[in-house]
Amino acid sequence: MKRNERVEAVFIILHYKNINDTIECINSIRTLEDNNYKIVVVDNNSGIKEDDIKLKSLIDDLIILEENIGFAKGNNKGIDLAREKYYPDFMIVINNDTIIEQTDFLRKIKKDYQKYHFDALGPKIITSGGESVNPFPAYKTKEQVEKAIHRAKQLISIYKSHWKRFLLRNFIRIKQILKKTVPLENGKKFQEDVSLHGCAIIFSKKYYNKYQDCFYKGTFLYHEEEFLEYRRKKDQLKFIYDPELEIFHKEGSSLNYSYDDNLYQKLIFREENILKSLQQLNQLMEEKKE
Repeated sequence: MKRNERVEAVFIILHYKNINDTIECINSIRTLEDNNYKIVVVDNNSGIKEDDIKLKSLIDDLIILEENIGFAKGNNKGIDLAREKYYPDFMIVINNDTIIEQTDFLRKIKKDYQKYHFDALGPKIITSGGESVNPFPAYKTKEQVEKAIHRAKQLISIYKSHWKRFLLRNFIRIKQILKKTVPLENGKKFQEDVSLHGCAIIFSKKYYNKYQDCFYKGTFLYHEEEFLEYRRKKDQLKFIYDPELEIFHKEGSSLNYSYDDNLYQKLIFREENILKSLQQLNQLMEEKKE
């Protein structure tokens, strides 16, 4: 593949069925002042040809996968194409349910790189519930990971049992009634050497030149942040968080908490994939100790 003209940034968007969110995300990128960028969308086997036709008219490159390969491997496919075709200064990997409202978004990224020469940069991620889910509270120790593995196994057992689900549902309701609202304090100041949320992360050329896969490819879904954190610490990478850079995330819109059987199948699917990811992370940490 012949490399195109110099491009400062490529946006990588992983798409799966929710076409309205993806189009809204693309349209928000198109409002940026700086237009030296490309948009690559990876369709993770949505199987909706009409949507792919719409996407092709809005973006620079569309990758249509023959199977759903999950978050990490799906984004890696987009990054691979962008690396070979454009070789940009920055890979901006964002969820399809995010919106960029800062027209100077790219200028802020370039300013941060000139000052800090980061491997990865995380923006303030604003949600409907408040600010910000960055820096991300990733598990940093083997003990934390093993505790999370135990919790995932417990939840899978609960979600598969009708009477356990009944007890959990009532426990959650009581807890919500008694819970005090605590104002969020996270994300108010610039920080270095931090974990970053996977829904919006900017990789510099400095980072993606070091690794064949920007995301750990062994997982399907969940805990990609912990694998990045593991890599950051192991290889002494420079990860920074800048609250001056902002993105809006429509977090939590994918699950409808109606407590029906269909929901519990989704929850079991989620916890089973969380468990697989954590077990792989635990194995990496074990190998490092040896």
